[in-house]
Amino acid sequence: MNPVPLLPHQQSSNPVDPGYRNFRDLLKAKTDYDPDRTFLIFPESERQYTYREFYELTLGSAVWLDTLAPRGGTMAIIFRNTPEFLAVYFGAVYLGITVVPINPDLAPPEIRFIIQNSQSTLVLHDQDFGVKLSSLASDMIASTTFMPFADVAELPKVDAAAVEASLPDIDPTTPAVIIYTSGTTGNPKGVVLTHMNLITDGKGMSDWFAFTPETRSLCILPLFHNNGLVVSLTTTLYGGGSVVFADAKSSMRSFFRLARKYQANFSSLMSSVLAVLLTVDYDGPPGLLRGIICGGQLLPLSLMEKFEAKFGIPLFEGFGGTEATSYSSFNRYPAELRKPGTVGIPMPICDMKVVAEDGVEVPDGTEGEICIRGGNVAIGYHNLPELQAKRFHDGWYYSGDYGLRDSEGNYYFRGRRDDMIVKGGEKIYPAEIENVLQAHREVVEAAAIGIDDPILGQEICAFVNIKDGATLNERDLMAFCSQSLARFKQPKRIVITNTLPDMPELPKGPTKKVLHRKLREYYETRLVSISPEEKWVRGVPTSA
Repeated sequence: MNPVPLLPHQQSSNPVDPGYRNFRDLLKAKTDYDPDRTFLIFPESERQYTYREFYELTLGSAVWLDTLAPRGGTMAIIFRNTPEFLAVYFGAVYLGITVVPINPDLAPPEIRFIIQNSQSTLVLHDQDFGVKLSSLASDMIASTTFMPFADVAELPKVDAAAVEASLPDIDPTTPAVIIYTSGTTGNPKGVVLTHMNLITDGKGMSDWFAFTPETRSLCILPLFHNNGLVVSLTTTLYGGGSVVFADAKSSMRSFFRLARKYQANFSSLMSSVLAVLLTVDYDGPPGLLRGIICGGQLLPLSLMEKFEAKFGIPLFEGFGGTEATSYSSFNRYPAELRKPGTVGIPMPICDMKVVAEDGVEVPDGTEGEICIRGGNVAIGYHNLPELQAKRFHDGWYYSGDYGLRDSEGNYYFRGRRDDMIVKGGEKIYPAEIENVLQAHREVVEAAAIGIDDPILGQEICAFVNIKDGATLNERDLMAFCSQSLARFKQPKRIVITNTLPDMPELPKGPTKKVLHRKLREYYETRLVSISPEEKWVRGVPTSA
């Protein structure tokens, strides 16, 4: 493939050719190689597709979408893990349309923001979400078309060669998706990822774990996140293998049954899911899967040891983030080469380094901010120039995550610069909760923190200062939050500081900024006693 122009932060010391210009080239190549191999399996709907069948569906999707959305435009999709999600996604990116996957569990105001901020002119959605989206459709009808899409069988049957000839040649640097993640201002931020980003990261992981056509991944994480879209789908597609897609809400406790039934040998999970799986009765053979990729939140060493002892399945920790498409480093493969407690070494697709506050690289063993550069690093943020300048400069992406590198080249993740809450793998900024609470007419100010949870990693506790004479209680504020926040963002506990004898107001520093660190200290020392079950969450070395 001819070289393509890269941004400075996408240029690594060892440039890697991803091998394919775009997603259509990738899927067509794998289809031509083995057209009758099973590619996608959906247990809930009992549907499955070979490479040829799915490729033809995506061509029909492209023809259909060409009548609904402008080439080069932006469209949103709201589906769970279904064939409809994937058919629409591939058909859109064939046309150079940028896809905005949206979490169906978000509240309507949150969905509205993403649609408007991304300037999506079309929203395709599962028909089950029609009622939830009806108010948005009526308000936004002038600029955005909402359309249910029920079944890929409705897509037109097409002549593959004729459609291929009519499709544009999509440049590798063309945006493929905008993934919205939590933002420091309370609104989510859009990360713009190109065809090159996604395919490069897929190649990196596929090569790292030696994926082949015999690889079968079991995906129970959502496709609207990078973990499902990149780690499970693109990585397995790059190896020419198969993917079993199930919904996490209905299949978490049937994980091993699904793995055995469909002969899956790889998966990608958050540590919170691993903790749940430890509670599942299991009488199957050890080593059912060759490995599980794990990242996105802390993986306690004790959890890792318990999981591997019970199931005989090795866990491979990695580090990255949405801005790095998904992963940039991994523990070495196979399992005997790992160094537990670390997030491994950089994949050949990128470079990493650790820097001090002045941006100068620090010696091994010294903590600092982790930086990444390479073909897997995003273009940047959608319409956020200040954040873009802060995070992407001097030829690197500054992750905001802190850690160190040892003398063997292994990286250790130590913590986040921001006060982000990571609940079950979902990244939530305190400002998202604070902005909602402070919108209540009887609330003076609010602050949210993450509190330890043995299953989810963290839960949410909010501290609220209310007006004198107000009669609000925790239940009132919980109900208020439920009107504007997705369920997973709603606080588990709300503390009204006016009732606290030793902290009647939120603690603040010299600049009057709320000190979230002081709130965490107060919660841990005054409001909760740590159970033995929680101690192992707190006491292990921190790693991603």
